Amino acid sequence: MTGTRPSESPASQQRRRTIIDAAIELLRDRDLEKISVADIADVARVAVATVYNLIGPRERVLSAVLDRYVEQLADALAAQRQDSGPSQHVSAADAVVNVIESANNHILSDPVPVRAVLRELGPLQFAENRELGLGELLLPRVRRLTNSDHEADLLVSLIVYGFRGVLMSWAHDLIDDDTFACDSKRLVRVLVTAPAARAR
Repeated sequence: MTGTRPSESPASQQRRRTIIDAAIELLRDRDLEKISVADIADVARVAVATVYNLIGPRERVLSAVLDRYVEQLADALAAQRQDSGPSQHVSAADAVVNVIESANNHILSDPVPVRAVLRELGPLQFAENRELGLGELLLPRVRRLTNSDHEADLLVSLIVYGFRGVLMSWAHDLIDDDTFACDSKRLVRVLVTAPAARAR
């Protein structure tokens, strides 16, 4: 991820957030090919050099936009865990599917910027953004389904690869929003309930 550098001052961190916000705002209103670093700097009310110094060229800004969604999703899932009382018992399989459902809801709450960034970055560069952070979010839940770390890692990889395929199909308009939400949850449900996932 392109997360905040520890050495950045609070003022630099705030400018960085402002730049990412500006990029998201532009992505909602314009085609990506019509957005330049100068446009992002103009909306953020910073110098072009500031964008390059704090984040980098346009590709890095887009990667930072995707990272923002990852961070927001992780925060939303953390809040869900805190809101869950001891009386709410969720099966391990349901806990995994809930992560994907939360990811779907988060993506579809603001789909235009996400779709534009995913199209531009493509599946290989998308992988550098930790597959939307799903691996880290899924692993503790998947461990409840398996007997070994190796099995858990393998199942997480399968879920992430499958989700990435459905997500990229959606990003390229091969499937609509409803199909994306339905197919990604169905795929994960099949994976987590398959006999191999429950092998002891």
